[in-house]
Amino acid sequence: MTYLLVMGALALSVCFTLGWGLVVTGRWLARRLPGGGGRASRQPARRTANRAKASPKPAPKTSSKASNKAPTKASSRGRTAKAPSEPWRLTRWLARRRSSLPLGLLALLLYGGSRLAEYGMTFRPHEAPGGFHRLVEILGVGAAGLLALAAVSLLAAWRCRD
Repeated sequence: MTYLLVMGALALSVCFTLGWGLVVTGRWLARRLPGGGGRASRQPARRTANRAKASPKPAPKTSSKASNKAPTKASSRGRTAKAPSEPWRLTRWLARRRSSLPLGLLALLLYGGSRLAEYGMTFRPHEAPGGFHRLVEILGVGAAGLLALAAVSLLAAWRCRD
């Protein structure tokens, strides 16, 4: 009975996830069609050199003590520092993806429940099917992969912040 409950919950969650993926894909395709019914695609605002020149920052006031001291190596390095480069296209793409964290957490919860059921099945007189053990392994690897992708996506969002 436990096996049927666990496998039913797994099947339900897989169907829900696949359905969600189809809905998201359908919305994406609808936006790409000419005259698409979805919301307009938004491009992230980028700073250009003209904007940076248009709003110059006020120069800091120097005190008499600061003008008496000779420039140090640290201050001369600050003058030659390069401006940060623009993020790569892959980084910007990953920054826009926000679904990997919820999917990773869902997969982690499913893995935890499946692992708990697998542990409970070891104490029963009947042996659990071998496919169930393999399914639990695949679910664990998938959860780890999704959570790693979520971490990379969060780093990319931090890199692309305005």
